[in-house]
Amino acid sequence: MSKYDYEDAVKQLQESGSISLEDFKKLAYDDLSELLEEIKVWCLYANGAADKLPKESKKKKKKKKKD
Repeated sequence: MSKYDYEDAVKQLQESGSISLEDFKKLAYDDLSELLEEIKVWCLYANGAADKLPKESKKKKKKKKKD
C-alpha cells in the first residue's frame, strides 16, 4: 500500500472537490497541518477554484531549493 501524502490529498481535492475523514487520518501531522492551511487560503482567496490549489507542498519545495 502506498503512502498517502500532501500531493495525493491535493489531487483528490482537485478531482472530486472533497476528501474523506479516513484520508485525513492517513496524512502525517505536518502534511495535514499544511493542507488545512492551504485549504483556508484557497477558500478565502481563490473562491474554491480547484485549479488554484497548490499541487506541491511548500515545505518540500524549500527542501529541494536547499539541496
